[in-house]
Amino acid sequence: MSASRSNRRRRRRRSAAILNLLPRRLSPGVVLNTVCSIIIVICLVIGLFQWQAERQRAAEEAERLAAEEAARQEEEAAAAATAAATYDFTVALAGDVNLDDSWPTMTYLAAQEGGISDCIDAGLLERMQSADLFCLNSEFAFTTGGQALDGKAYTFRSDPSNVSIYQTMGVDLVTLANNHIYDFGPEGLTDTLATLDGAGIAHVGAGETLTDAMTPYYWEHDGVTVAFVSACCAEQNRFTPEATADSSGVLLCYETDKFVSAIQTARQNADYVIACVHWGTDYVYEASEQQRADARTYIDAGADVIVGSHSHCLQGIEYYNGKPIFYSLGSGWFNERTLETCLLELRFTGDGNGGEITATVVPAIQENCTTRLTQSEQEAQQVFDLMLEYSFDVNISADGLVTPASAQAEDSSAETGDTTAEASDTTPEDTSPPDEAAS
Repeated sequence: MSASRSNRRRRRRRSAAILNLLPRRLSPGVVLNTVCSIIIVICLVIGLFQWQAERQRAAEEAERLAAEEAARQEEEAAAAATAAATYDFTVALAGDVNLDDSWPTMTYLAAQEGGISDCIDAGLLERMQSADLFCLNSEFAFTTGGQALDGKAYTFRSDPSNVSIYQTMGVDLVTLANNHIYDFGPEGLTDTLATLDGAGIAHVGAGETLTDAMTPYYWEHDGVTVAFVSACCAEQNRFTPEATADSSGVLLCYETDKFVSAIQTARQNADYVIACVHWGTDYVYEASEQQRADARTYIDAGADVIVGSHSHCLQGIEYYNGKPIFYSLGSGWFNERTLETCLLELRFTGDGNGGEITATVVPAIQENCTTRLTQSEQEAQQVFDLMLEYSFDVNISADGLVTPASAQAEDSSAETGDTTAEASDTTPEDTSPPDEAAS
């Protein structure tokens, strides 16, 4: 018990010693210093947090600016790459071709050991085959079936196996909106589409429905898209029907609205638009005022080039708003007649900042069921002179380069034309058979 009291006394003495160490009373100065110290500590803590937050914001801003700079540099690099990415390719187009089994051209071909190579000369074939895309107007049905249209004087069809001729020629695309593709009715057209598809040859201007007939053909090359559209207004006596929502046929353009719509669709989805029109009158060299007016309508709708067919003879050339119009390329290989013709070569060049189309006429002659390049400068000039006679303010150089003859031609209006053509109110005499001229 005495030990317990002793322990308690020791604890009291220690507590008293500790209390003696503390001031009996805090002076105002001590209190003030203590408060200031506490405030300083609080401010330091707050400052530390603010510094850390500011540092984080600065880091985030630096990261954002770096990301924006990287994106800008990437965009500039892409733009520079696009601008530096050049293109240079050629589209070749020929006029009317007829492979009807009983037609003089095919009778002649059947007697030749070399096939189509004995009917179209090597130099012309080489230019067709070497083009990046070669297109022609295919004026018959690939079929052995169907029924010839009642009352039509000339109806053309060819055995589907003859599509190999097109393959030898290097044909990539055919226009079908013409007055002979439907000669053997819906069966003939369906067989034609299937034959071309099977041969890997594209087609435009006809189909199982109006939507098919109006759909442009889009061709991509060197990062550039070229659209082709095709329509027909060639018959005085209309045998060839326009496709509908549930029946086959072609795209007609006696009224221009549907073809304008097809061109506008192509314009929205392509860098260039080539509009192929089957129009005019057989063996009439001069483009009609209706052709000229319609051509302007199609260019206003978005076409970059107009290429005509049907007349079987060459027609003239015109520029409207800087865009070339070739009213007819004549017969590519159509019959036994002796006629001037040509291959049209369109060269597309440019880069991401823009491009241009250069047009060259390759002069040729169709004669005795063959088509050949001209054989002398004089013969070539005869072809050029014929085209110039019916052209409107254009030049054709000795090597076939076509250019506007003046700034007025390049930005022409409806009044543009050369004095010879404007002075003429009549067309050349139609020397074709009466029933063919009316087809």
